[in-house]
Amino acid sequence: MKKNPVIATTGSIAIYRICDLVRNLSKKGVYARIIMTKNATRFISPITFATLSNKKVIVDEWDEGMLHIDLKNEASVFTIAPATANIIGKIANGIADDLVSSTYLAMNVPVIIAPAMNPNMYLSKAVQRNLKLLKEDGVIILDPTHGEVICGDIGYGKMIDIETIEKTILEFHYKNEF
Repeated sequence: MKKNPVIATTGSIAIYRICDLVRNLSKKGVYARIIMTKNATRFISPITFATLSNKKVIVDEWDEGMLHIDLKNEASVFTIAPATANIIGKIANGIADDLVSSTYLAMNVPVIIAPAMNPNMYLSKAVQRNLKLLKEDGVIILDPTHGEVICGDIGYGKMIDIETIEKTILEFHYKNEF
């Protein structure tokens, strides 16, 4: 069975940039499966991602059986972008209370996260501690860049560019697609 990237999106305004990522991957014949937290759907409708990926988007893990296990079996690489402080804290500490965090714990393929949040949140001791734990667990962290975020604050917290996320996903996808 050919495997595809699984991309999880969370509740950050940076989610709109993931539309371009999904479109770019589709143009290359790489059709990512998209899963979303409920908070992510407050920013972008699942219909948008379904249209871009040509696949059903999943929000509720109880929609169909044991989706986190099914997703593990179909994934070539697992990416969480944007990754909020909330999801970073959950996955770093083994909390599995939604589809995204449960899927993370089930994964046996490379995991990539692209943090996006207010600079003060990103630099907080709690988030830095959680990122350190994830790095120790082998998670690939695509560190945010310095710049102005949507609230007007300036600092590290702006999600890294889509081209870097795409390149990293493709690198691992082509190694693990079969």
